[in-house]
Amino acid sequence: MREHVISEHGDDQAATRSERRSERLVAGRYLLRDVLGRGGMGTVWRAHDQLLDRPVAAKELHILTHGDDEHRIRMRRAVREARAVARVPHPHVVGVHDLVESEDRLWIVMELIEGPSLAHRVAETGPLTPQHTAALGLHMLDALEAVHAAGTLHRDVKPANVLLRHGGDAVLTDFGIAALDDGEFLTSTGELVGSLEFMAPERVTGSATGPASDLWSLGATLATVCGGQSPFRKSGAPATLHAVAYEEPVLSERLGPLRPVVEALLRKSPGERPSAAGARSALRRVAAGEVDAGPLPSATAFTFSPSTPLADADTVTSGRERLVPAGQTARHTPSPHSAGHQSSRSSGPKRLWWALAGTAVLAAGVGGGLFLTGAPPFDEAPKTTTVSQVVQSATGWQPVASAAVRRGDQVTVRFVSGEWTADHRNMPMTGPAGYGRDTDAKLAGAKDCKVKPAAPFGTLLAVLAGEKDFPVHTVGQKLTFLATGSGTLQLGMNDTAGFCSEDNRGALTVTVSITHRG
Repeated sequence: MREHVISEHGDDQAATRSERRSERLVAGRYLLRDVLGRGGMGTVWRAHDQLLDRPVAAKELHILTHGDDEHRIRMRRAVREARAVARVPHPHVVGVHDLVESEDRLWIVMELIEGPSLAHRVAETGPLTPQHTAALGLHMLDALEAVHAAGTLHRDVKPANVLLRHGGDAVLTDFGIAALDDGEFLTSTGELVGSLEFMAPERVTGSATGPASDLWSLGATLATVCGGQSPFRKSGAPATLHAVAYEEPVLSERLGPLRPVVEALLRKSPGERPSAAGARSALRRVAAGEVDAGPLPSATAFTFSPSTPLADADTVTSGRERLVPAGQTARHTPSPHSAGHQSSRSSGPKRLWWALAGTAVLAAGVGGGLFLTGAPPFDEAPKTTTVSQVVQSATGWQPVASAAVRRGDQVTVRFVSGEWTADHRNMPMTGPAGYGRDTDAKLAGAKDCKVKPAAPFGTLLAVLAGEKDFPVHTVGQKLTFLATGSGTLQLGMNDTAGFCSEDNRGALTVTVSITHRG
């Protein structure tokens, strides 16, 4: 513990010395002026783009461009942040101009928003009115829909990550922990990344997340800026997470007509939350000054006709994603929405046991960053099929039997055990993540044998084989993705079958879970 504290103190001192060196030129182009703010991921500078003669914001990420595996993971996460934002051109999403490496660090050059954050505005002038909050909520909802349409989850929606332009428009920023919907989640199983009191319950319990999770965070944000306090904040991290997972939100009377939409967005079960279209309609009524926004049905309560826009249907179905926690058996019980509505707050000894167990796990994890191994589901999952599969190293693509995949299904592949090698005469055994950089470089002469060039030899890969060409995913310890078409899931080693794989040895055992969402 002492070494950790000293390390953090040293990082802070280094960061302070770095900030004092103003007027630095980054990448021969961006002249740094002054520090606009600091966060967990980096320091944001006001800068000037000398090539295009315009003011910009330059985010200096607190990670080096070289280092161990953890550094490389954080680097990949940072690159994804820039890609996630750059592919969403929208007036309420901060614009990304450039991604550069300079001074052994990564820099993201963004649009400069001169106004304060929503958190700063509330701290300076007090809570906003329900009408003003609803108007800003519409901006944030528009931004999130654009983000979701690009296959991205923000995962850290909160007042501090919403900036205000001079004209009053809200701009969603800081995609530092955004995860692209390509099956490669960059946090280890159970790791919590984000702001606890704005984190959706399904993230706290290790279940699947989707657009509905960002909508929950939007609801917590609206409640905070209008009510003046977070609806789930407690004195410590375990208590806060317990409140998010199990307790009803503490909402201020200041919310007034905004209360129904906030309560709906903060429902524990993703499937019980309103669709983006339903939330928009309610927010518009509040912004227009109507006294009662009216009740908001859950997204799954809607019946879609052929004329229903596809975007709304996608939003609704994505709100019902879930994962079976590691080590638990998949449930084959239909969703309760098909047999009458049930409350997500079940009572009795079983619920109490789960709450006590969850509190114990949370308390044990405060010092090191809270890793949850399981929690009670808030509603019954759609039907899930789970099978075990042995993946051979020298067989090429191997179909997963008895696990047909349909468009919209959620597919999860988890590594269980085993080792293999891409060259039993010269290379060591490895697991599903494949070889490290230095070991992989020893096979550079055979790089044409790779199925996925960007991944190292020995990596466990997955692909959906069907009517169209689907992307090849890196599994590693765990892979989760939503099927964009129908087909057969195939698994294999990153080493082309045939001549290249003749010297492969070993096998991996995995489990494959396919959740059919109706």
